Amino acid sequence: MKSITPTIAFCIATIALPATAAVEECMVDTWIADMRDIADMMALQMQGTATPVNGEVSMQIAADGRFTLLADDMIINVQVPNVPPMDVKVVGYSAGLLDAADNTFMAAVNDYNLVGSADVLGQMMEIPFSSDTGLGGGGIGWFECAGDTLRFEATVGGATDINRMPRLWRRR
Repeated sequence: MKSITPTIAFCIATIALPATAAVEECMVDTWIADMRDIADMMALQMQGTATPVNGEVSMQIAADGRFTLLADDMIINVQVPNVPPMDVKVVGYSAGLLDAADNTFMAAVNDYNLVGSADVLGQMMEIPFSSDTGLGGGGIGWFECAGDTLRFEATVGGATDINRMPRLWRRR
């Protein structure tokens, strides 16, 4: 009978190793999201129409998979039924770990601080976002990195979910 002690020690050592991720070399850089794509995401979330006005959303991706998504004074004009048009401003960041290879990705967010605000009928309102439902909340799906273009298609429960990750990015 063989001793199982070395096998147990190997398993414990493997479990204790820190989780790492990696991304394809093409993804390592700073990317700027297509603001029309962001507006389409917000229109869907708010069940109306949306037009980009100002600002940008950038994402820095490192070779080890760490990423930071930054909303820099992003303003989207949103129109929903029975409410005057409003400018929704989003600032903040989302950060986590991205594992991407062979056209599939998994993004896990461990720090989420995106905040939206809008003047609605003369009242300044804060719009809650969370990593479960909002922009840059991570997810799984497929990606394509070619030259200066990066595309994502995130899914939740097997169905496409455009609210998870902006779909079109251009290299800065």
